[in-house]
Amino acid sequence: MKTKKRTGHFTLPAQAGMDKEVKMFIEKWGVDAIRDSDGTTLSPEIVSMGPDVYSTICLIRVDQEWAKSHPDQCQQKFLMSFPVTAERDGELKIAIQKGYSNEQFQIDNVHAAKKYWEVIDRATGEVIDPDKWDFHNQSGEVVVHTARMGHVYTVNFLVYQIWETTSMYNYITNNWSGEHQMGVDPRQPETGTHLLQYLDTWLAAHPNTDYVRFTSMFYQFPLIKGENRETLYLDWSGYLDAMSALALDQFEQKFGYRLRSEDIVDQGYYCATDRIPKQPYLDWMAFVQEFVRSYTKQCVAKVHAAGKKAILFFCDHWIGTEPYLDGFEELGFDGIVGPCLSGVELRRIADVPGNFIKEVRLYPYFFEVNLQDEPVFKDDGDPVKECKKWWKNVRRALLRRCVDRIGFGGYLDLAIKHPDFLDYVEHLADEFRTVLDRTKKTKPYTLLKKVAILDCWGKARSWMHNDNWPQGHAPEFLSGFMADVKFVNFDDIRQRGIADDIGVIINWGRAESAWSGGHHWSDPVVIERMREFIMNGGGFIGIGDPAAHDYQGRYFQLADVLGVEKEIGHKAAWSKNIRSDVNCDHFIVKDVIGAIQLGVESSSVYISSSDAELLAGTSNAVHLATHTFGNGKAVYFADYMHNGQNMRLLHRAILWASGKEGELRRWFSSNIHTDCAFYPEVDEFVVMNNSEQDVTTTVFNGDGKSTFVNLKPLEMRWFTLDEINRLCK
Repeated sequence: MKTKKRTGHFTLPAQAGMDKEVKMFIEKWGVDAIRDSDGTTLSPEIVSMGPDVYSTICLIRVDQEWAKSHPDQCQQKFLMSFPVTAERDGELKIAIQKGYSNEQFQIDNVHAAKKYWEVIDRATGEVIDPDKWDFHNQSGEVVVHTARMGHVYTVNFLVYQIWETTSMYNYITNNWSGEHQMGVDPRQPETGTHLLQYLDTWLAAHPNTDYVRFTSMFYQFPLIKGENRETLYLDWSGYLDAMSALALDQFEQKFGYRLRSEDIVDQGYYCATDRIPKQPYLDWMAFVQEFVRSYTKQCVAKVHAAGKKAILFFCDHWIGTEPYLDGFEELGFDGIVGPCLSGVELRRIADVPGNFIKEVRLYPYFFEVNLQDEPVFKDDGDPVKECKKWWKNVRRALLRRCVDRIGFGGYLDLAIKHPDFLDYVEHLADEFRTVLDRTKKTKPYTLLKKVAILDCWGKARSWMHNDNWPQGHAPEFLSGFMADVKFVNFDDIRQRGIADDIGVIINWGRAESAWSGGHHWSDPVVIERMREFIMNGGGFIGIGDPAAHDYQGRYFQLADVLGVEKEIGHKAAWSKNIRSDVNCDHFIVKDVIGAIQLGVESSSVYISSSDAELLAGTSNAVHLATHTFGNGKAVYFADYMHNGQNMRLLHRAILWASGKEGELRRWFSSNIHTDCAFYPEVDEFVVMNNSEQDVTTTVFNGDGKSTFVNLKPLEMRWFTLDEINRLCK
């Protein structure tokens, strides 16, 4: 008997002029909500078809007439001019915007340059006295009068962003023509008042809208374009674009000190999220968050007063609305939506604290090209291949923490040209609804205490690890691993110690980055508490440059814990342990087929403890090693590249470090290209194939008994508890 088709939990991007096609999609994909996209509208016929209506609004660029008549209230940011070397003593001319996009930026000639800008001698770090330089607006040049030959100079200067970032991206990607859109700043009192009034008018003009989808709120993560529209800088978590002359003055009033341009420009690093944050930048973030949240509350309250619900699109202009910071639930949103390319991005939305709708926008976006400018919805594109690539990663995480809804974005007239894609999305949607239906969003079986990721950001940047992006990385593995994941920072350890619910701590990243920790590893309180945790039976896994900071004769500050150290040139004269024996029988490497390839060809890490065990590499070029420390255990990975074999290595490493090796074959699938999950509250078990080939795997139930399962490419197969127990012997 044919089972009834599951429907709902799906948001479709619709557009006027495609009424017939929208009806088809509603039936084929089980659509229960429709939305507009940037550049599209919904016809009255589409709005009246029955599904809920999501209407998108981006307040900062919704009224271009206001922006054009108030150019001094557009958004601003600091840029640093490209460095110029003085060839002689005396006068030096610097064309400050040379190298940057004239379409995107315009030099601020409204506010006094000598009050807000800084000219810096980068050879000494000296800030040049404002009396010794001048800005010439017509030429766009700063003239330094007392330059010294051989010294390098830069100018930190304010610009107006005259082409709003998201609009610029969509315009360039889709080869649009027409007027560039500007983005205004609601911090400006006149604009802030106007936008709230505009929202009232907009709400009244959208009587059939059920959900107002804020895309997003006010300040975009920084994206800096060059003269040829090339991307010079991108930081998905940066606070560069919330700047203005007014904000600098208000910051001084609140904090009692003046924020320098250099506190944001940061020698040209722009306080990137990969950088260890300094206190002025943390103060700036808190300052921005306070304003954004206050103004957001007013917007959400107006939506509710109009009898509608408010959804936050957690992308684009999301700065200040971080959902993992305390107080997010007080903003009043009824849901949150996020783009989703991976398991990490699925968990970024699914794990947000709070009881409201959680939805992911899947890829590919219905654009002609993807984020890498490769063809997708073009004649030579393959949207099915693109969709499978992302979905197989997303659904690993979906088994650990399910969201409420899925959907797509973009332009339906592109998708309709690819019938094989339409069929695949129908299948994908059914897989998603099956997960929802059979799990009832209950928690899957977990086999140990929490795994904690330790970095400088902690929970504020949960599932936002940028280091090495977009290469495969450890958090992607953890998004589908059978343990709860927690994000902690160094202040958590300093102030509260290490919580009892943590079994293993992972520290992963490049040396001196925010992800590894840098100078925080020279804090004796941090080191004492970490060693105490491990000595008492905790596990530690270091990947890349864990606990790395050159201090007191050590580079890896937990070298005694890890049993390995890194040569950075200081100990080249010292002889090293030259043991070359590799333990191929260790628990961690039992599933290895062929050579272990973690993503690095060489390593400057060497065995530093006689009882450390080398699992891959050589004693002077360690790729993988283990060490016991008191009652605890530590594992070192030189890197982590995301693939089936390395996922299994990390899976086993976590079990070994936590002393849970005996739990391996409990609700477990042996094939490295498969995943499984058991849901004890509803007695459901699922095993799925992550590869595009047929596979055979051995699955184990909760008693450690097993059975063989054959899976087709990307197949997801479900069993009730009784069914899987009957099969297992």
